[in-house]
Amino acid sequence: MKFLKKINKNLFYIFLFVFTILGIFLSLKVGITHDEPFDLSVWEGNKNKIFNYIFKKNLDVSILDGGGKFYGSGFHYISSIFEPFFKQIYLISSYGAEAKNLVSKHATVFIFFIVSSIFLRKILLVLSKNKSFSNLGTIFYLSYPYLLGHSFFNVKDVPFLSVWLICTYYIIKISNKFFDRNIILKKHILILGSLIGYLLSIRISGVLIGIQLLIFLLIFLESTKTSFFNFIRNFYKQVFLLFATSLFIFILLQPSYWTNPLLIFDSIKFMSQHLQTVCTITLGECMKAQNLPASYLPIWFFFKLPTLILISLFLYPLTEKKINQNRKNSNVIFSIALTIFLIISLLIIFEVNLYDEIRQVMFLIPLIFIISLYFLFIYSNKFFKILVPLFTIYFIFQNIFIYPYNYIWVNNFSHISKVNGVFELDYWGVSSKKIADYLNNKAIDLNACVISNRNNGLKPFMSTDQCFLAFDNLHKKLARPFYVGLMERGTRKGTPNKCELIHVETEKINFSREELTLAKLYKCS
Repeated sequence: MKFLKKINKNLFYIFLFVFTILGIFLSLKVGITHDEPFDLSVWEGNKNKIFNYIFKKNLDVSILDGGGKFYGSGFHYISSIFEPFFKQIYLISSYGAEAKNLVSKHATVFIFFIVSSIFLRKILLVLSKNKSFSNLGTIFYLSYPYLLGHSFFNVKDVPFLSVWLICTYYIIKISNKFFDRNIILKKHILILGSLIGYLLSIRISGVLIGIQLLIFLLIFLESTKTSFFNFIRNFYKQVFLLFATSLFIFILLQPSYWTNPLLIFDSIKFMSQHLQTVCTITLGECMKAQNLPASYLPIWFFFKLPTLILISLFLYPLTEKKINQNRKNSNVIFSIALTIFLIISLLIIFEVNLYDEIRQVMFLIPLIFIISLYFLFIYSNKFFKILVPLFTIYFIFQNIFIYPYNYIWVNNFSHISKVNGVFELDYWGVSSKKIADYLNNKAIDLNACVISNRNNGLKPFMSTDQCFLAFDNLHKKLARPFYVGLMERGTRKGTPNKCELIHVETEKINFSREELTLAKLYKCS
């Protein structure tokens, strides 16, 4: 009996352990996406620059010329610790060195996602003091197909999201301590400062967390009837320590800034107006990154967030009185809500270049989950305990059916709008491994070259020493037969001249009959 009670008490942690093992396994089976080779090369450049500086070597750092130096490599400091272990896993033992280097990092991405869920649970627990609510809300978050899909490979946005969420937890912790006892502990400031510095080293857009810090500060100052001047006078040491620690950790992890820390301003400018010429299909319109309409982000949030989350946001007027009964909680909820609203508004007002749906603002999704789940819980704990498990079960079935394309998931409003030609689909190129597997199984002629727009996603998984040609060769006179693979945005290109369609990579979502086209393979005889 005691044993059963112990299992019941630790059921969430047992689930988390099993989920972590399963997730790592699945992440190692996902192919190499389009950003990963470049991101790894930037890390190699930064690593070489550190070795050149410390050991007086002359290793290649050319990738850091121009805009390359502004790309953060913070994730790789952590992933490098785990890689030697993950490279030994049988699933990837047959891969070449390059493929092992890239795919082994997927497991670390998934670990970041798990860590984010732990801190999401901590925040829900701080707000509710209810373990059942916190556990169910966290499991719902972990099963959400869109984020789960990204957690299998996204070396930039998932770590950024995770660290932002940890920062949010410590901001809440510091704010509540100030509210209760009018103190700010230096150890919490050091932790938060280090986390912010690390956040900046992943993406320079981490500077946006300054908005969240300022909002929390102003709301808690107003709540405690403390003037801004008095706060600075009493806590100027903590403010300086936070700023100094953040800057020190950031520069420490970014060797390109060692000789000129003022490059941070160039980095912010460069990344906010990132030169990206692609367009993202959004509700049927190909919206260009450098000329986005104000509707771009609202549309994507509307179709990517679970319907339960969207509906629960509208429960605020019905829960306002209950929420305001706990001043600390209302401060936290209002601060998070205002952070979300202001960041989205500023990105729209300043016409920041965005693309690939909401990947650059993915870090806002856990914040939206927190306030929405809390509204539902405050409105009715009974409804929460019915609806959240139902949606979680639905997500689990979806995840099984659409793996490894979980991240292309859109909510059930897609039944009205349809998906093919309406929303961007496999823009990361996860399908490249599927196309490579198809070619391997067909044992194609070694003399038949492959032309694709994702050769770096195909080559690592080919079991034969295949001939590959750059995509621009498609318009040249070539000896036949050859194969043409169209992936990512390439699926929208026309049929190659005198070529036969031999394979279409498709998937269905939300139990719809609509087959989504993710990749095409042609044989040109």
